[in-house]
Amino acid sequence: MDSTTAAVLDSYTDAIIAQDKTKEIDETSDIDDEEFLELLEQDEAALDAFREKRMQELHTQMKAARHLHSSGHGSLTEISDEREVLEITTNTKYSVVHFFHSAFKRCEIMQKRLQELTAKHMATRFISVNVDNAPFLVVRLGVKVLPCVMGFIDGKEVLRLIGFESLGNGDNFSAEMLEFQLYKGGVIQRKIGKIRRDDSILKFGKQKAGSEDDIDDDWD
Repeated sequence: MDSTTAAVLDSYTDAIIAQDKTKEIDETSDIDDEEFLELLEQDEAALDAFREKRMQELHTQMKAARHLHSSGHGSLTEISDEREVLEITTNTKYSVVHFFHSAFKRCEIMQKRLQELTAKHMATRFISVNVDNAPFLVVRLGVKVLPCVMGFIDGKEVLRLIGFESLGNGDNFSAEMLEFQLYKGGVIQRKIGKIRRDDSILKFGKQKAGSEDDIDDDWD
């Protein structure tokens, strides 16, 4: 997907997420795909960039975004049932699971950063799990340090971020730094218009060390 197509698709998904704050998305939604494309065609410069194949690709991507959103994508959802967590990770192509505890400050920070990324990466399902509600999974997956973010592809673990170790080890890491780690792990797929290397690479490792109150502590 080229950068121009990605930019328009981003605008469309942003509109879906914004509308969802006021009412449920359905087939009679105010955001109509055809009207959205017609507005695009009114701009001659944009029209030149979206002829034929690109317009068809964009239309397909827009339908896919709507379907994903109706399936729970586009937001960070807290799941309290362990069986549902297993179903999501095994039946979803790309998924990210945040194991957290409500008493941990750093878990709260991680929650906020993940939430910033959900609407930008609709193809990935983001969920959070309170460890108090998932004793079986905690033991099975060997979750011992919080926050713990795990990435899965077709139910197979491909990424594990423990605490803030790979995020500069400070509390002030950016969402782009977390985004870069998820991209490296393969659980988010779009790089164009998403990964800002000035934040994720050039500033990587330059964050001031933060409080160690939560990281590296077993909660048992």
